[in-house]
Amino acid sequence: MSFEYVPKGEYQPFKLEVDEILRKVQRFLRENKILTFQFNLIGSAGRKFITRVKNGNKGFDLDYNIVIQKIFDEKYEKPKLLKETFIKLFNEYFDNSYDYAEDSTSVITVKKLNANRNKILHSVDFAIVSYYEDKDGKERQEYVRFDKNTNTYSWVLRKVATDHRYVEDLIKEKNVWQDVKDLYLENKNKEPEKKSRIVYYQTLETIYKRNFQ
Repeated sequence: MSFEYVPKGEYQPFKLEVDEILRKVQRFLRENKILTFQFNLIGSAGRKFITRVKNGNKGFDLDYNIVIQKIFDEKYEKPKLLKETFIKLFNEYFDNSYDYAEDSTSVITVKKLNANRNKILHSVDFAIVSYYEDKDGKERQEYVRFDKNTNTYSWVLRKVATDHRYVEDLIKEKNVWQDVKDLYLENKNKEPEKKSRIVYYQTLETIYKRNFQ
């Protein structure tokens, strides 16, 4: 299995299509006084490090956070109803070139299919999240989690991620960001089963040590 970067000309039309559907969902929920939310690309897609398996049959995937802002109807504060509402709306707004939305542990997955509906062209994962300040004034994120064993939904605190932004900024200032992109793909091909975010953090560490230590 070998990975390659997806050109912007290939992933951008899919991103724009997803963004437009999310805006329609936003309008519906706002106009019906249910809730408001923002959305943003995260992970590899947010860094424009979108990869796919060469000659694979699943294309590439995008990851979004759906950030809950204001809930008008308090019953939607319940994580089960909240996630089910987004699943229902995704099934309505994504046309029949997509498969039905799947309820996974921490995300909702929607897959774009080919004309025969027997091959995945691309997919997109949506995590439902919210932010708050802890007692120390630090911003924390919680997300809706589905426990398949107990068939229950809950808000779960996200573990504090590695603070990598300072290192990113240093690397960009030194104009060696292309080194990160090159090494990230190399490392991903060396350890294809490793989670992308771990590969990314390890790549940053290597480039940082080469240039600043």
